[in-house]
Amino acid sequence: MEAIRDFLSVPAEKEDAFWESGTLIWVDWREYDKDIFRYLNEHLPEEDRIDFVCAASTAARGMDILLKKDGRSTTVPYAADRMDRDTTLISAQEYVAPKYQIRCYTASLGGDTLGFCILPAAQWRQLEEAFGADQVQRYFLLVQAGRRFFEMDTAEIYARLKEIGLA
Repeated sequence: MEAIRDFLSVPAEKEDAFWESGTLIWVDWREYDKDIFRYLNEHLPEEDRIDFVCAASTAARGMDILLKKDGRSTTVPYAADRMDRDTTLISAQEYVAPKYQIRCYTASLGGDTLGFCILPAAQWRQLEEAFGADQVQRYFLLVQAGRRFFEMDTAEIYARLKEIGLA
């Protein structure tokens, strides 16, 4: 949280240090979806890690990812013909909620590798109280159902980047 707090205090001056801080979870558009869960788990305490398994599927995509929680198993709801990073991220967010929030670092939008942060929801609230919800949302967009990052429309990417002074 300290790296994010430091960045939000003076974004224009602290951006390079933030990129190098190790806070961001980098996800390339070509990543295997199972790796996204692994990357997130590296930033979570052991007791809160996402319990997942990969299994062969008869669907055209050839594989399913099953999430296990509270004695139940649910399948990540991919399209029949492919897996995609956005669905993986949304499923991960739903798994860790309400305790944690995954957010996209908006300055990374438009590239083929995007940066994400995961923090306890209480820490995101503290940041919003300290810097304002609008400021935090400007730089760290919540991963949630219906929101796309890897398949975001070019106009929306441009509008986001313009909002933070990068376009």
